[in-house]
Amino acid sequence: VHRNMTNDFIANEIYGMVIEKMHLEPKMIIRHVQRKYHFTISYAKAWRAKHRVFERRFGTYEASYDNLPRLLETIAKRNAGSAYSFQQIPNHTGGPSILHRAFFCLGPCVRAFQFCLPQLCIDGTFLTGKYRGTILTAIGADGNNQLLPVAFAFIENENTDSWF
Repeated sequence: VHRNMTNDFIANEIYGMVIEKMHLEPKMIIRHVQRKYHFTISYAKAWRAKHRVFERRFGTYEASYDNLPRLLETIAKRNAGSAYSFQQIPNHTGGPSILHRAFFCLGPCVRAFQFCLPQLCIDGTFLTGKYRGTILTAIGADGNNQLLPVAFAFIENENTDSWF
């Protein structure tokens, strides 16, 4: 292990590559470091360096979840008729609250739904990042089969309570 091949050093080296090609595989990062520095890093180190680039570019998961209530409030203020709600679980260790669920719908999209076919397509998909969960979506379609997002929810998992 070379003491100068830190995650931060590698992240600085590959920043442009990763931002240009977001799906860059750790194997490609390993090859790049091998060619340039004649040193082989582990798959785990390449993966961590790639995610360090993502954190620098987009922020951390924790910062994103912490910012969500303010973001939803701003969206609702700037888009008449929008609605949102979120539930947080108190953190008993004294840290920040934990996001449990969030829901939002955009007023302009809700108003546009009156011109769509009288049906909603409702589905859920899994979050696969650091924090697990599910995104629920409600989508309408107009007469030209153009899709209109109506509402979204971030929940812990699909159950009757979270769908409600």
